[in-house]
Amino acid sequence: MQFQHPELLYALFLLIIPLLVHLFRLRKFQKEDFTNVKFLKKIIKETRRSSKLKKFLILTSRLLLIACLVLAFAQPFIPASDKALANANTLIYLDNSFSMQATTEQSSLLHRSINHLLDNLREDISYGVFTNNSEYFNHSTSVLRKKLQEVEFTGEQIDIRQIQLKTAKYFKNSVDTENNLVIISDFQNFPESTSAITPENVNYHFIDKRPDEIMNISIDSAYIEDSNIESLSLRILLKANNAIEDPVSISIFDDQDLLGRNTITKFENGQAAISFRLQNKEINKGKIEIEDSGLQYDNELFFNINKSDPIKTVIIADAEIGFLQRIYTEPEFKISNFTSNQVDYNQLNEANLIILNEIDQISPSLVNNLNNVHSKGTSIIIIPSEDSTNYSEILNSFGFNAFGEKVAAERLITSITYDHPLLQDVFEDRTENFEYPKVMNSYNLNSSSSILKYQDGHAFLLGTNSIYLFTAALNTTNSNFINSPLVVPVFYQIGLNSLKKNELYYKTNSESTIEIPLEIGKDQVLHISKSQVNVIPQQQNLGNRVEISTNNISLEAGNYEISNTSSPIGNISFNYDRNESDLSYADLSKIDHIEIYDSVRDYFSKSNAASQITALWKWFVIFAMIFLVIEMLLIKLLK
Repeated sequence: MQFQHPELLYALFLLIIPLLVHLFRLRKFQKEDFTNVKFLKKIIKETRRSSKLKKFLILTSRLLLIACLVLAFAQPFIPASDKALANANTLIYLDNSFSMQATTEQSSLLHRSINHLLDNLREDISYGVFTNNSEYFNHSTSVLRKKLQEVEFTGEQIDIRQIQLKTAKYFKNSVDTENNLVIISDFQNFPESTSAITPENVNYHFIDKRPDEIMNISIDSAYIEDSNIESLSLRILLKANNAIEDPVSISIFDDQDLLGRNTITKFENGQAAISFRLQNKEINKGKIEIEDSGLQYDNELFFNINKSDPIKTVIIADAEIGFLQRIYTEPEFKISNFTSNQVDYNQLNEANLIILNEIDQISPSLVNNLNNVHSKGTSIIIIPSEDSTNYSEILNSFGFNAFGEKVAAERLITSITYDHPLLQDVFEDRTENFEYPKVMNSYNLNSSSSILKYQDGHAFLLGTNSIYLFTAALNTTNSNFINSPLVVPVFYQIGLNSLKKNELYYKTNSESTIEIPLEIGKDQVLHISKSQVNVIPQQQNLGNRVEISTNNISLEAGNYEISNTSSPIGNISFNYDRNESDLSYADLSKIDHIEIYDSVRDYFSKSNAASQITALWKWFVIFAMIFLVIEMLLIKLLK
């Protein structure tokens, strides 16, 4: 038993007062004369015996009365445990990621957890609550209840390290207190390692929320697998985390217009793919949709297909360019060609790709202009002439060494660097034996960025930082490379990479770079907007285009419009990351230093029981009244 006001126990010294009163006889006796002394002695003896008993009983009841009153005012109590005596701080992390959309008892894990919190939060305790995207600190319980009812699902995610950092910040001023961290989550992809938990000065309470049925089908991704002038094929990949028995309906829309619908009946190894043939046109507000009762956020995938601008290609040549014109054809490319002494520098500034084909003389002004446009992102192909003396300046300006001595001997081009970014995903198979192209005269130039090599290991084609350099002239007198199967994929890929095409969609809460082929004024900015949402992303004006970065902006999944003030320019789509779709849960029993609960109610029930205090002051008041009545009865009835 302990006391809330132990200082009042000093009042027990008041028990000395009735003791003193009873010990000292303050009664005044009156003298009387009796003739029968023997009878008088008997009366005196009996009177003294009964008087002593009465006084002892009254003294006892009075002492107990005073003692009970003093103890009642000291407010005695019995704690249920040592935790009941400690000052406690409770911080609650509520996981509101999309995986908490899974259902239990016909309600989502998140909403059921919120309802249980609303039922169990106590008015006499101050709580701190944070979610993946919000913090609710220093609020009363009534205000906190209102805030919790506003919590919605989010695509933002935090890991255990971020949770611990927020916890440390919250408890940094809590000294000599019982600090409790309550984590309410499904613990999807949570680390099953004790080392991830650092319980210093914090008690971890994990409330493990699991759905009734672990079943989910998601639209994982979509991409264009092939296209022509009239149509394109859109490939869609779906994933399921369990065996699927019923067919899955899938539809494609452009805003409200239905573009196609089909049914998937079979999943192999948890995956299924389906293709839709669509007209090759702009799709501004594309949406792929499936019907699934699992998680809801991954039942939709937004996309858009903007009108493709032609890749502006400038060819500066003093040699035959027929092979280039056969590769770079309209409408995908727009070609302008000049000789070395008749260059239109205005078109150079607008070009996405510039090709120098066997130029005999490279003027300093051309070198300076090429450096300027390259700094803004223009790709450049350099095919040297058989006289390399005029190439030192331009090679040095782009970070290459000057050509070495001419090798006047036949050399075979035998090696392909398949892992180079230019050739990734270009060839289905890696062929070692093919009809090797050859050159008659070439130059030695070594680099770690070789794309094609001679049989002796020296580079035939180098590529770095959007500069592509050949080490031999490609005219038919010197080489048969332009007639080999390699010429089209090499030059075509360089052309495609020179204009960064925007993706069908981007992920929210991730850094992406989008290029908009547009010239705007210095004081103008581009906006990303949808309905009531309007944000200004980070952007860089590169002259003939604007580069947008999605870093540090948080957007919901959906189709958005890119605009310059009020003029629409194009569209962009965002989707949530699909890592929440994999319903894989951690085995918390492998983690030490934590307490695990099946529900919010279980935690609060145990927590309240541990902090329960049994107050005893009422009993001592009752006992005091009883002893008061006993004393009154003793005085009145006992003669």
